[in-house]
Amino acid sequence: MRAWERTGLGAVTLISRLRLVQKAVVDPDLVPQVLGSPDARWLGESTPSDDPAFRSFLCDLELHAGGSGLTLFRKAAVVSFGEPRRDGRRWVVPIEWRAATMTSLFPVFAGQLRIESHRIELDGRYAPPSGRLGYLLDVALLGAAARQTGRWFLRELAAELA
Repeated sequence: MRAWERTGLGAVTLISRLRLVQKAVVDPDLVPQVLGSPDARWLGESTPSDDPAFRSFLCDLELHAGGSGLTLFRKAAVVSFGEPRRDGRRWVVPIEWRAATMTSLFPVFAGQLRIESHRIELDGRYAPPSGRLGYLLDVALLGAAARQTGRWFLRELAAELA
């Protein structure tokens, strides 16, 4: 889903939605340990966070050809998790990620992970960089890269929660 969004000053920002579901058998009891701990060795090294409500980790996000084959691209990123909370039978965890370098060339993603025993969902939004041109590139090409990177992340997380 793509939409126009007005900022507080009346400017228009182009927003893209990223929503992915990974079917996986996971142990929801591991969520506090895997996503709530200040240590996430599976993802990368802990790094200071701008927001004390989030734990941040420096890692390489990966883009794979065909979803899980050859690695085409790696980008140093900061991935941050908020406090995991129970919502009925699932866990909800705020998540953000951004490029660690050349930040103006890459979008900032903000959303939630929703984790149940049989699936993990990533749902959030990002503003492609470079205004209208970046938005058009996202529609044509970069949105597919964002989805592939999100799928890679969900597979990595599913393996940690198994």
